[in-house]
Amino acid sequence: MAINLALKFSPKLDERYKHNSFTDAWCGNSYEWEGVNAIKVYTINTGKLNDYDATKTANRFGTPHEVEDEVNTYQLRRKRSFSETIDVTNTQDQLFLKKASNYLKQMWDYAYVPEMDKYRLHTWAEGAGLGTLNATALGKATVVKAMLTGLTALDDAGVPFEGRVMYVRSDIAIEYRLADEFKADGLGERVSKRQIGDINGTPVVAIPPTFMPKGVVFLIKHKQATADPTKLKTLRAHENPPGIAGVLLEGLVRYDSFVLAQKADGIYVYASDADAVCAAPTFSNASNKVTIESTTSGATIKYTTDGTNPKTSDTAKVYSAAVAISADTTFRAYASKTGMLSSPITAYDAVKA
Repeated sequence: MAINLALKFSPKLDERYKHNSFTDAWCGNSYEWEGVNAIKVYTINTGKLNDYDATKTANRFGTPHEVEDEVNTYQLRRKRSFSETIDVTNTQDQLFLKKASNYLKQMWDYAYVPEMDKYRLHTWAEGAGLGTLNATALGKATVVKAMLTGLTALDDAGVPFEGRVMYVRSDIAIEYRLADEFKADGLGERVSKRQIGDINGTPVVAIPPTFMPKGVVFLIKHKQATADPTKLKTLRAHENPPGIAGVLLEGLVRYDSFVLAQKADGIYVYASDADAVCAAPTFSNASNKVTIESTTSGATIKYTTDGTNPKTSDTAKVYSAAVAISADTTFRAYASKTGMLSSPITAYDAVKA
């Protein structure tokens, strides 16, 4: 004789795991987008120093030049929405488990927060001004030195100590936690849920590998190197709107992220995958002709000679052949390729022979 067991649905939902945003606390907030979808930001260019000449009757300070400036435009592009319904006849027959408020919170926690984190991290890495591409895997004997080298690069670029954060893939965070330097410095005493330690006062935050852009091992960021507006966050429930017996659930969030043109050196990327991240350009000067190359096959190189950021500047040119110089010239360049993360920016002072 068969035994037929009864089934019953539990009145308790099986909810997904969730976490708060990894990036919110380190987003830049120096600019406002109230009433507009784009802002323009002026930057005053730095002039050149001269040798003061007391023997001249005029212009002893040098020939006067009008102070030049640069304008960069930052326009919001992300408008992310959803529209769902909870029919009253269905919820009646599902133990009344589907609650509008719970669903709206779930969409924020499980859809918006992860997407915004990943988008910001990719944008920050894409716009980075500093970085290293090294295919050798980091281990417990090398990871701390690599991190300190990244912090030193920010030091050399004049980036303030306060306001820095280091995001590291959680698999590499294991090597960091096992490093002798970690134990010797007593960093274990300062571990929190997200912050697994700090190096020279910079918090080290572990994040899932799936959140980090492909090929990136760790990323150092100064908070004000970016502008990361969330202009609109609307999550709402309409009770019994026309044509629906139940609840219409809608959401709309407008957000974006920008690496500020003059603060790109406030971001450092350590990458390990040459198939995912472009190699930074290198320079050589022969007979006053500067050659720019990248080891990434098929990469496009863009450069400037006026000191501006080649990733954002209107004066950036696509490199095609050696560039002739008639005077000492400072080049800034980066490499990019479809489907890959752009390289950091490299600078080169070409001295006329």
